[in-house]
Amino acid sequence: MQETTMAILTLYGVLSIALFVLWLKHRTVLSQRERMLNKLGSVKGNLDDTSQRLDLLSRGVDTILSDSPEVHGLLGAHQALESAETLLFNQGIPVSNSESCAIASHASKAILKHYPSSSDENHPNVPGLRPLTKRLGAMLTEAEMKAEDIELSADEHRRLGELFHSTERSDWASDCFQRANELDPEDESALRSLSEIQRQKGELDALDRTLERLLAIVPDDVAILKEQTILLAGEDYSRASRNRKRLEGLGEDTTVSEDESELSEIAQRAREADKGILPGSSILESSSSLVERASKQLMLGEVQVALESVEMALEADKSNGQAWLLKSRLLSAGNGNTKEAIRCIRRANALGEETVLLESEILDNDGRSDAAIEVLQEHLERNPTEAEVRGRLSLLWLRKGALESSRETLEDAPEESWNSAALHIMKGRLHLVDSDENRDETGNHEQMSIIDALVSFDKSIEIDREAGLAWLGRARALRYQGTFDESEVALVRARRLIPNHPSIPLEEAQLSLDVGDLEQANALALEATTVLKNNPTVPFIRGIIAARLGRLEEARDLFSTTLQADPDHVRARLNRCSAALLCGDLSMALDDANHLVEARPNHEMARLRRSEILMNHSDWQEAESELRSLLSLRPEHPMALVHLGTCMIAMGKSEQAEKPLNKAIESNPDLSEAWYQRGLLYLDFGRIDEAMSDFEGAAKADPHHIDTKLRIAAILHEGGDSNKAAVAWRQVLDIDPQHRLARRRLSECKDQVAVRGEQSLPKD
Repeated sequence: MQETTMAILTLYGVLSIALFVLWLKHRTVLSQRERMLNKLGSVKGNLDDTSQRLDLLSRGVDTILSDSPEVHGLLGAHQALESAETLLFNQGIPVSNSESCAIASHASKAILKHYPSSSDENHPNVPGLRPLTKRLGAMLTEAEMKAEDIELSADEHRRLGELFHSTERSDWASDCFQRANELDPEDESALRSLSEIQRQKGELDALDRTLERLLAIVPDDVAILKEQTILLAGEDYSRASRNRKRLEGLGEDTTVSEDESELSEIAQRAREADKGILPGSSILESSSSLVERASKQLMLGEVQVALESVEMALEADKSNGQAWLLKSRLLSAGNGNTKEAIRCIRRANALGEETVLLESEILDNDGRSDAAIEVLQEHLERNPTEAEVRGRLSLLWLRKGALESSRETLEDAPEESWNSAALHIMKGRLHLVDSDENRDETGNHEQMSIIDALVSFDKSIEIDREAGLAWLGRARALRYQGTFDESEVALVRARRLIPNHPSIPLEEAQLSLDVGDLEQANALALEATTVLKNNPTVPFIRGIIAARLGRLEEARDLFSTTLQADPDHVRARLNRCSAALLCGDLSMALDDANHLVEARPNHEMARLRRSEILMNHSDWQEAESELRSLLSLRPEHPMALVHLGTCMIAMGKSEQAEKPLNKAIESNPDLSEAWYQRGLLYLDFGRIDEAMSDFEGAAKADPHHIDTKLRIAAILHEGGDSNKAAVAWRQVLDIDPQHRLARRRLSECKDQVAVRGEQSLPKD
């Protein structure tokens, strides 16, 4: 019993303890609950406060950036950079090279969306791009990428380079500009930016290469030409000489300043030190230096002094081929030294110098053109690809009048030879010769030949912009086309490049003649006379000037001088024919016209002049035959039709005259002579009103046509309309104030008007 009671009491005790422990736990949980509720309330309050502050901040940012909505887009660029960095570095998963390039390209394009092209003026640069650009540069550097790894276009690479340049990341900027140039070699802006970086970093060799690429795009940029000339001082003579010639062609001063000279001297000393040449160890008196000095003396016109320097050079070194070559040139400048000059050339050739061009020049100047051609042909048989030699041979054939041989010489040139300007210049010359020949045959230039010539000259200029002969040929072709302004520009360029070329003043004189500047044309023709004493073109130009100034007899004599030098000069003979006709020397005029028609049967102006001379001889039947021959060449020739109508009227075939006159007016309504002749025809038919209408048409076409004005005034005078007749006679006197008939008729009209006025007065 007691044991049972103890067991129960023990159980109650254990239960009591368990309940007490549970109660304590319950109290602890309730306390923790109260503390958690308090904390949650505090957190909720903090969250509400934070939310309110973020909302306020967001509204403030929206308000501040309301005028710059484009800045909002930078958040997208920021996110793109975040994603790119995560994918490249932070995800722990290796990325392939192609995936890395795609990720970097996407990030770059996200930034470039906010940096428009420089040609887009409507979108200013967005502020805030510089930090993002720096971040992009850091990411690409860490990823060990180059500009070529980023898949962008040439314009995008250039713009990205500009961004990197603005953040002073010149390494990446330079890389991007180079890549832009590789993708688009004609991108001038990228190369200019690249040259600026290279200039700042002092990378002169790289800068030289960049400037050379720039000159391929903008060959006439004066600043680039001058800068590269300074860089090339004493290093690359050919390119430095090219730049100086080009600057001279552009009219720029090429004299070296004192500072530039000093810099060049310092650079030269530095190069000598690199080569192990001690400062002060002069080599001026060596054979090569003496040859160089002689060349400069020759350029200054000191032939005898230059010859002495060459002799000294040969005494120092008999095996100096350049010295023998220069000696031959100096000897050829004098008279009677051709044999000695040829011996020097042979000696220079034996020493490995290229002598064929100089030898052919000396032989040609000595009047031995066949020998000069033979020398060039022999050389071409051994070296068919030499363009300069081939061009010279083609020129010699052209001077001999062998056009087919000249063309064949060019046609036989291998394909690689056409990379030279010389062949294209000769091709252009031959096209101009074709145009001149067509002008001499028909009186008109062949326009397709002129276009072909322009293409050839432009190609030679593209190859060598310092080719003065190409600019001269281009000027002549443009003058033939009537494009006088462009012709003048090309001619100025030619004079600057080849100032002593004898054809320059002749071409300038002819251009001045074409634009109507007779005074300038005469001055230039006189200048050409001092150089080209027996050239037939000089008196021809002076003859044209004299004719335009009304000095017809002087013009006729000058054209005769031209024909004495060149009896086949078609334009001189045609102009002498016209001058003789106007001077009343019908015998000379007819002889010249017959000569031209016989030699050039398709020359329209020659046949027209012959018909006019025959009409002056009153040989109407022969004139009609000549005019019909001309109309068989060109049925719509207006003046031929007018003259034919005149012949018909003179031969009493007035009924046959109306048809050619109608056709002449139809083909050229502004031809006053056609209206006038038809008016005479209608007057002969007694159709006064129609005649008056045609005379008025002639006066409208040419207000100074005095015969028309006389006919109009006579018709009005005979019609009895004194007032209108008086006005018409005054118009005649406006043209010729000394016209006696007009003065007398005007006086009669005034008297008639006065009499009528008195008759109309009331009588007492």
